[in-house]
Amino acid sequence: MPTSGTKRGSARPEVTVGRKGVVYKAEAIKDIKEDNRPHSEAEVKRKETAEQYDKQGMLVEEGKFSSSKVVIDEDEQFLAVPDHVQQHIGGDFVMAKIPPKVEFGMIPAQPTFFHEPDEGKVTGLWSNWCLSNYYGPTGKFYGAVGDHIGYNAHLYIVEYDPATRSVRCFPEINKVLGRTRDVFGDGKIHGWLDFYDGPNLWFCTYWCEYPEPKEEDWATGYDGGHIMSLNVETGDITDYGVPVVRASWPHHRVDTKRGIMYGVGFFHEFLAWDIAAQEVLWGGYLPEGMNWNTRVMCIDEPTGRVFCSNQHAGDAESHVLRYDPSENRCVQLDAHMPKNAITGKYNTMRANTKHRGPDGLFYGQTQDGQMFALDPETEIVTDKGINWPGEQRYTASMERSPGGRYIYYCPGAHGRGFMEGSPLVQYDTETGKRKIMAFLHPYHCEKYGYTTGGTFTIKLDDAGERVFIIWNGAYIDPQTSDVFGNTSFMNVYLPEAERRE
Repeated sequence: MPTSGTKRGSARPEVTVGRKGVVYKAEAIKDIKEDNRPHSEAEVKRKETAEQYDKQGMLVEEGKFSSSKVVIDEDEQFLAVPDHVQQHIGGDFVMAKIPPKVEFGMIPAQPTFFHEPDEGKVTGLWSNWCLSNYYGPTGKFYGAVGDHIGYNAHLYIVEYDPATRSVRCFPEINKVLGRTRDVFGDGKIHGWLDFYDGPNLWFCTYWCEYPEPKEEDWATGYDGGHIMSLNVETGDITDYGVPVVRASWPHHRVDTKRGIMYGVGFFHEFLAWDIAAQEVLWGGYLPEGMNWNTRVMCIDEPTGRVFCSNQHAGDAESHVLRYDPSENRCVQLDAHMPKNAITGKYNTMRANTKHRGPDGLFYGQTQDGQMFALDPETEIVTDKGINWPGEQRYTASMERSPGGRYIYYCPGAHGRGFMEGSPLVQYDTETGKRKIMAFLHPYHCEKYGYTTGGTFTIKLDDAGERVFIIWNGAYIDPQTSDVFGNTSFMNVYLPEAERRE
């Protein structure tokens, strides 16, 4: 079994075998009590700003900042091109002809606004960083939000039911793990939420202290990111512990055909963990010159091989890496990422479709928005052009339609999507056309006062009819850069004529 080596002048990290999962029954997990301390000065100002901009009470319900209201819009204005992006429309970038229907609501994670932190600690910031999923048997969508801090951290799995138009948060993860205010915790889920073994939703947790927690943080009892699962039917949560001590997981995926949880740590620790045996297959670093990408995991179900792009500083072209679990070996391929059509530079892979399409291809995008296709059989990368002609091309999530013809994505992920009109784009793999299905900004800003900052997750339902999006945004002046603070969701119903395979 590969083990950890030495890095940055100190031992990093020791491998521990995953222990049997500890099950926390839903009925035994109590809700977090409201903090009775006063709001911090910054949060008072943020609250006042939100009250000013919240035009239709989406954030406030019966005097409390915990709205569960869901509104529905179907408006030609979704197809109105913002003045500052008019120059982008034309050629391969075209507009849809029929507007979608859009459900919109806030995610009721608590506390909506944060209280005065303990001395030396920081205030939270609600945000989403993981990729969502859809559970076909019930027709519900699942995502996650966290407050992006270490102490007194809050982290929730979120469920949206389109049938009842209701949204809820499952029990808070740090509370499930028994963490108190004085214990360092996890404020993010940063990889894929994957269903494996029926209704069990698998994930890993991730710290919010960079590059890593301080020694005094470790001394509180924190020992790294956990592997966990949530039964979405019962609400029970199972903790499988920390598979690699002092590592945490900015990316993770489950090979649902073989039952392997893959993860990559902040310092490029690579994890392959056998779910059935609950043992580490690989827990450490790759061979010299290879760093597994901390944002990407292309799992090829037919072969079991896993792909990403090399994030090592010495690889200027960002070559493709391949891990084969049958050999327990990682190699670098000749294929590499395409050069960006606007900047002329190479960059690492950032987003990818979850499965091979009917054409046998994965589709992906680089960190700076160059699209490509990866053939896992021939191991060839094909350039597919720029994802968006504007400046905000950074894209964190892609979905492919069930028939395989269309790829959906929203550029401008890191808080600045509104600068491009928060477009929902449909890429046609047959024609190469990029169709804007809707501009979701400034519509929601003008009607509800909410600025859609950007999204790290979009998810199609199994029929390819609806796109579920969790937005990082806020009730704030939309001229502000990197808009975060109040997470929301949209469920976008795609017109049949605009998505015909």
